Amino acid sequence: MTEVHGTAEDLQGVLFAEGTGPRPAAEGFEDADAVAAAVEGAATSMEVSGGVVGTGTDGAGGVRVDTTAIAALASALSGVATDLCFALAGMAPLAAELELWSLSGQPQAVHAAALAGLVAVDLLGVGEGVAATGGRLLLAQLRYAALEDVLTGAFSRAALDTPLGAVGSSVVREVCRTAEDVDVALARAGIGSPEEFGRKVEFTAFGVVVRGGGPRGTDALIRGIGLDDIADAALRVPLGGTGSGVADDAPDGTAPGPHPPATGAADTGAAGTEAGRATSSGGLTLGQYLRFRAVEMLSEYGRPEGGAHHAAGGAVEGTAGGAAGAGEKDVLAAAGGILAPVVAALMLDAPGIPRWYTAWRTGRRLRPAEVAERAVTDNLRPWLTAQALKPATREVFTALTPANAAAHRMTGMDRRALPAGIENPGTIPTTVAGTAAALKDAKNIVSGAGPNGTPVENSTVMVQKAVDEQGRRTFSVVLTGTEEWVDSPGVHDLKGIAEGMTARVDAPLTELPQAQRMAVQALQDAGIQEGDAVVLSGHSLGGIDAAGLAANTQFRERYYVEAVTTYGAPVGDFAIPESTSVMAVEHVDDVVPALDGVANPDSGHRSTVRLSTAYPLALTGEAGFTGVGAHDMNLYAVGSQGISQSHHPAVAAHEQRLADVVPHGPGTRTETYVYEGWEEH
Repeated sequence: MTEVHGTAEDLQGVLFAEGTGPRPAAEGFEDADAVAAAVEGAATSMEVSGGVVGTGTDGAGGVRVDTTAIAALASALSGVATDLCFALAGMAPLAAELELWSLSGQPQAVHAAALAGLVAVDLLGVGEGVAATGGRLLLAQLRYAALEDVLTGAFSRAALDTPLGAVGSSVVREVCRTAEDVDVALARAGIGSPEEFGRKVEFTAFGVVVRGGGPRGTDALIRGIGLDDIADAALRVPLGGTGSGVADDAPDGTAPGPHPPATGAADTGAAGTEAGRATSSGGLTLGQYLRFRAVEMLSEYGRPEGGAHHAAGGAVEGTAGGAAGAGEKDVLAAAGGILAPVVAALMLDAPGIPRWYTAWRTGRRLRPAEVAERAVTDNLRPWLTAQALKPATREVFTALTPANAAAHRMTGMDRRALPAGIENPGTIPTTVAGTAAALKDAKNIVSGAGPNGTPVENSTVMVQKAVDEQGRRTFSVVLTGTEEWVDSPGVHDLKGIAEGMTARVDAPLTELPQAQRMAVQALQDAGIQEGDAVVLSGHSLGGIDAAGLAANTQFRERYYVEAVTTYGAPVGDFAIPESTSVMAVEHVDDVVPALDGVANPDSGHRSTVRLSTAYPLALTGEAGFTGVGAHDMNLYAVGSQGISQSHHPAVAAHEQRLADVVPHGPGTRTETYVYEGWEEH
């Protein structure tokens, strides 16, 4: 049962009215100079793929070794050396004649002969030097070419077509990026001797510190391959099949994974697959497979007792706990199904997964390794029970109004923290930087503490309406990230992730995930009409919800979805039509965007910006290896400032779309509508 309490009202004055003092700086981002240096570092480190045809994949900065240019320079120097040799040869008769005249004893002739000899010697020395320089350049070209071959050419086409090809390509990309970052840092630090290198470069367990190697004299923090790269590579391993969950070579036509619902095509003709996902030429990936299996298992464990698929307690047959009910056997079999492809992939036998899995589930005698898998599955039961996704018996969407703002712990503009030097005036932004700041503000709308000081989950969505003097209007949906990693009473939790990642593209608006339904309700309260323009933005889970709304056919039939901007979100397999400009911002150390198991599509309307922004605890075990620090919305707010300052063509095109559709400037009126949601189990 869903209840909606009241109608959201315009909260612009409550949330964004000018306060009495400066806004506080976010923890860890209090130093304006350090923030400015991080912004500059983000702008020079960013890499952009897609977005504008013909722009290539290079970002605003980074070092690229152009061996073609080296070869051309070496060839030119070789030509100079040849010309010098010709000039030297042309001087030979003149020098000989001057030498003969010097025999007459005339001082002028002697001096001229000596001068000619010196010139010849100098020319010979210059020619040798030029030739040597050309030789060194040629050697450098050969060395760089060899390095390039080792890093990127060691994979033949046949190797790249194998499941491990994607793993190798991801690792090579990260190694190259790290090498470029080191080159840039060493150049900034002005290291010109081994002694300076030893004094300014420090190697740690999680990366390299180059003192003075960052922008504006800051220290450069360079991290190599981390958990994000490992996950990105491993989860993209293809399992075969067509991408619809059905393996090509399964004998009985069944799939090694769940059977996601089929959907219709996107409104531009691009075919959609399960949950509105973009079609993958490589078929189902390990990440996609594990995602649907995990949601299936956690949902099974969360169903109420007496349900058709309730896990009835006890152990699976053949284990120490004795016999189990059929429902639990199904769930444990699903858990074992997660381990099967992982083990097969690690044993380099990924192409044989469908046959292996199908035989395993038909009841043949288990091998010792498979018995071990079932034992592991049995040990997972306590974790699965604790993380179970429970169905809601009642959902409440409470409209926030000026009258009840205090009761909902509303936080005004002057009390909401942003990194030093980052501003958000409260209007709908038309830049990547402004959108990130607005998302951070939305995250802080509800303070997160109740009257007694206990933490309160911030399960809110924000919708803003901008209207210009001519009456043209656009609606902005701002969706924040995960608050709880369990199925909590709020909507920004583990269940929200599960619902968002498995939502059907053709689902009715009344059956969308909770946060998305709250957004639709807020849009309706704000006065949206069919055919109105909408822009969507979100961080983490909010990015999933933003992409889910943009891919939903009913939502698109009612409203024009002009642009989607996501930060740190796994949105690669959402099928979003070409009529929408999509930009995904990802920190290179952030593991969350890799969790969908597919690469982001690169096309004229979709782009991905990967950047590196210095952040607190980057080189510690607490946040460095796991990438937790890189997922913080404060850091995305800092890095996005650099993105907007880069003037990259793809960034400029996306921001131009926002500026074209969103009313802004003098005379524009902005209204803000907020809902808070929770559920009972």
